[in-house]
Amino acid sequence: MLAALKNRFRAFASRQLEEVPSAKLHPVVRHVRNLASMVNEMLPEPIRGPERSSPSSTSPSSNGTAPAVPKVVPAAAPPQAPVFIYFDGRDHRTKAKIEELLTGQKIAFKVLDVTDDEAERSWVTTTAHMTELPIVVIAGTPIGASPS
Repeated sequence: MLAALKNRFRAFASRQLEEVPSAKLHPVVRHVRNLASMVNEMLPEPIRGPERSSPSSTSPSSNGTAPAVPKVVPAAAPPQAPVFIYFDGRDHRTKAKIEELLTGQKIAFKVLDVTDDEAERSWVTTTAHMTELPIVVIAGTPIGASPS
């Protein structure tokens, strides 16, 4: 019953956000509606999905219960470019900060220790035009600090 009530509320809120043309609204109401729309887009489960249901699907069925609202399947996330942190075993503080930032953004990464791999170290420092590690490389392109 609670799920049906939640679905009816979502349908009502969606209609209120989308159906009335903005030009006919009072400016204050228009701004509140725009704010509600922005908040809706930031919710983990938005009030409305990319697909709108028909008006008949939001009305109660003949047996008095709300019909099941089809679940909106989120689009598959695009594949992530490979992210590597090249590290030489020295600056653990900077490496930890980089890892914390990437983890906080839910970005998958791999730490490569180049302490004993002179060829890999030479490649990354030459490509990045930097001599200090750690260096972050995304899809083969070094990013981060300005060249030294």
